[in-house]
Amino acid sequence: MFKLRVPKFLKSVRYCLATVNGLFLLTGLLLLSVGIAVLVVYQEYDEFITQQFFTIPRFVIATGVIIILTAVLGFYGAYSEEFYFIAAYVILTLIVLIFELAIVITSFGLRNGASTEIRSTMTASRQQYESRREVAVLWDNLQMGYECCGVVGRHDWPTNRVPVSCCNIDYGTISPFECTTLNAYERGCANALGEWLSHNAHILAYISLVVMIIQVLVVAAAGWLAYRSKYEEVELES
Repeated sequence: MFKLRVPKFLKSVRYCLATVNGLFLLTGLLLLSVGIAVLVVYQEYDEFITQQFFTIPRFVIATGVIIILTAVLGFYGAYSEEFYFIAAYVILTLIVLIFELAIVITSFGLRNGASTEIRSTMTASRQQYESRREVAVLWDNLQMGYECCGVVGRHDWPTNRVPVSCCNIDYGTISPFECTTLNAYERGCANALGEWLSHNAHILAYISLVVMIIQVLVVAAAGWLAYRSKYEEVELES
């Protein structure tokens, strides 16, 4: 009679939990990397973006750090094969799962209304264009990079005080060049920057969703291993 041979690592709580925990650790490193990358990019527009947009990447970073610390407990549980350590690991992975669900819901919520959310802060910043050089640099880079003008549109600026960054200057243009509301970009920068923020929130939401799905499997596997360590005779590894 044919007897199915079970691979050695599947019969061992130690090997199985170490494998599951390794996958869990990778998701934590992924969230940590994505959160830091998004936060660094957002810092460039800190004069325009409300704190709500900074909260999500910070929460993602914190969740990534918690996952890494939980993974340390997971590896210790795999080494010791003690039920209580493995059970604590399962509980912490469940808590992390709740955090990730909150990240997904909040990120999807920020996809809509980003332009409206940042309009007031951009308006306050625009009023300091001529008094603060660092604000002028931010606005010029924004308007040239996104080919936009003002908050809502080019008419946010006085007719004879439109920044040159609001206009497209072709190669070979000879001075004097005057940028006015007649030849400035029509699109408002709140819409342009808002679309970019919505796109980032969209990406962050889907990455978190994929990680959450993976971690549902991790929680299920860790729960099964905790059960085995408590109620079944398992093969111990030296």
